[in-house]
Amino acid sequence: MARLRKTKAFGDLGDRMLERIDPRKRRYAARAVEVWAEIAGADIAQHTLGSALRESGELVVYVDSSTWASELALMSERLKDGINERIGQELVRSIRFTVSRRVGDDAVRVQAEKDSDEFYEADATPPVSLDESERAQAEYVASVVTDEELRETALRVMVKDLEWKKGQRVAKTAEEAPEAPERPKTDG
Repeated sequence: MARLRKTKAFGDLGDRMLERIDPRKRRYAARAVEVWAEIAGADIAQHTLGSALRESGELVVYVDSSTWASELALMSERLKDGINERIGQELVRSIRFTVSRRVGDDAVRVQAEKDSDEFYEADATPPVSLDESERAQAEYVASVVTDEELRETALRVMVKDLEWKKGQRVAKTAEEAPEAPERPKTDG
């Protein structure tokens, strides 16, 4: 006698397997920490760092000052509900805010990296080539260097610098100059 097999959706099998493998739903714990900054918002995220979701359902969040800890404690219900809604599970039961120097240190490091990136960012203004007389002046100034290799290097550096400065002047002049009104076309 043939046995009838009940067909099951693959998604249902996957959910059941995950329940067996992870009955405490720890896979969502990392997700709760991950979405902290998104739910809290950019301003709050600058002063906080989601750390861990304990088995008791307590989300530990590090803050950079006791002022922020007090302020966020007043908002904890709304934040907790937002996290639970976002991850689709009621895992976060409470949020504990702990003052930590690490958050402040991380903020200083991130700002230093941002400042460094901005400083070393490529110039948006392209250099403008020197004309013959400007090039001749640069060669005249470099001619006082007696060592030929050093003179060529100095000339190359000087030309690059002058071309960059000329590009900056051209861009600045273009920004300051009012746009000329378009002249009407005449037939004739």
